[in-house]
Amino acid sequence: MTALRSQAPAHRSRDAARWVVWGTKVVLRGARDLFSLLAGGGLGDALEPWKRAASALDIAYADLAAEGVRAVMFDLENTLIPPGGPFNAEGRQIVAKVRDAGLSVAVISNASASWVGSELTHEGIPYVAPAGKPGRDAFVKGCELLGVAPDEAVYVGDQMITDVLGAQRAGLRTILVPPRYDFEGGSAKFQRSVSRLLLRLYRKES
Repeated sequence: MTALRSQAPAHRSRDAARWVVWGTKVVLRGARDLFSLLAGGGLGDALEPWKRAASALDIAYADLAAEGVRAVMFDLENTLIPPGGPFNAEGRQIVAKVRDAGLSVAVISNASASWVGSELTHEGIPYVAPAGKPGRDAFVKGCELLGVAPDEAVYVGDQMITDVLGAQRAGLRTILVPPRYDFEGGSAKFQRSVSRLLLRLYRKES
């Protein structure tokens, strides 16, 4: 994990009240889906990624292309760039590797559209934000933006619930990476705690 502490991004403090409402909706949607899967016995499969990697930089994108993948979509913060930005040299290196493999790139993020757009527009990266992950719709929209079917796309993210669960339920394959930086917001930490709890519950039921 890279030791970099980002200052609190302005877009979060400016939009705090609005994001409390939005975040609550996302959490409730995710909780409903998770407990439905837990009750039905499908939680383990839903939370188990297709592949794992040490970081988005370490993924062999040319190998994905050889397996029939046509597009790679990313979570933004703590996967592609530091929490709160900016879009840095490592993020550009990752995107370059994907494009060099002949694959299309997009970002699916729960952050505000205005902030995501400010980070990505000058990089030429299409995006869906705010995505409402783990809902399926944003992943489907991302595929439509890139002109690919869900089974031709891979989603790379650092969270089991919003990233792995959401993308796989939309028909994408997923690659789970650990958080890249040592700073993240409270909601991200909360998600990791929930993921660990749910996996423990699943293993007890198995």
